[in-house]
Amino acid sequence: MSLVKIRVKAGMNEVEIESSIDSLPHVIDAIPSILSKIQQHDANNMQGNQYDNAYPVNPTNNQDHKVDVQDIPEIKIEKGDSLSDIIVKIFRTDWGRQARRLADVKNVLEHYGLSYPKQSVAVTLLRLAQSGRLRRFKGSDNEFVYTASTELLARVDGGGDASS
Repeated sequence: MSLVKIRVKAGMNEVEIESSIDSLPHVIDAIPSILSKIQQHDANNMQGNQYDNAYPVNPTNNQDHKVDVQDIPEIKIEKGDSLSDIIVKIFRTDWGRQARRLADVKNVLEHYGLSYPKQSVAVTLLRLAQSGRLRRFKGSDNEFVYTASTELLARVDGGGDASS
């Protein structure tokens, strides 16, 4: 019997459904109900939560560089996560595959209610680049930009432990 997997993502939640091909029409009919329950769960649990994506990011000291709320990577921040851990989680998402400036990273952190001094974020990015977890190079405006390293992406794309 062949099994089919369907992944449904709503907000920060993701549900994976595995079903036989024979029962696939019933599963597809249930998807709207599943999405409704996920959205209702999100609404109940996200009231007043600092991770709510409903509020736009206000860029700091850079009016020409606005961050769209849809461009914010979805990550889960644990209580004991260091700044380095959080930045690695950010760059493990698709967002980290594109060159990002210090201001971009700082804006994402602020979106999640995390206010770090610019210098602390800059030093953390530099150390992650020196350790090989991020790539660092000069962008077209001579400002440093960062992307996820191939080592970091390999851990996400199935090449090993994604928890470090």
